[in-house]
Amino acid sequence: MVNDDLLRRQAVLETVFEFSQSDIAANQSGELSAAQKERVADSHFANCRFAWVTFSIVFGLAFLGFCAEMFRTGALGIRSLSAYVGATAFFGLVLWGFLLSHRYRMKRTLREGKVFPVKGKIQLFSLRHEKLLHRYVGIDGHRFQIERYDHFQLLQQSGLAEQEAIVYVSTPRQSVQSVELKA
Repeated sequence: MVNDDLLRRQAVLETVFEFSQSDIAANQSGELSAAQKERVADSHFANCRFAWVTFSIVFGLAFLGFCAEMFRTGALGIRSLSAYVGATAFFGLVLWGFLLSHRYRMKRTLREGKVFPVKGKIQLFSLRHEKLLHRYVGIDGHRFQIERYDHFQLLQQSGLAEQEAIVYVSTPRQSVQSVELKA
């Protein structure tokens, strides 16, 4: 019965953190598995696409507003147009620099392909940051944010709090790669 409960909790962790038993086997030797490397790269590129699409929508809408105001007033403002182009270029360069920094960390993570174990008891907690509630899994002083509320609820309902575990964390991009429960 205890073993079935442990297997059920392990399955919950596999669902939330998207790993498999073969990933744990690779992590136990201090390495990222090929599947984990692929997930790290896929996640990075999806986030980059989202950032550029959001940037395009925001500045596209701003351009439409700028054009509408220009037609409404009947004034072709070169100064206004240059301010819009300048702001768009500035924020585009900031976004580009930010994404390059994250890409460098992702490539370094993939190149090194290392993980380190963090051992201790699992803690589940929430912290409020400027009107937003963030949910975390903590272990031995490390904390990892859980983005999806349903995943956090699943972790709480499975009774993982205070369960002994080893969390395998990638370096230098410190994110959970797998979790191994201890009996």
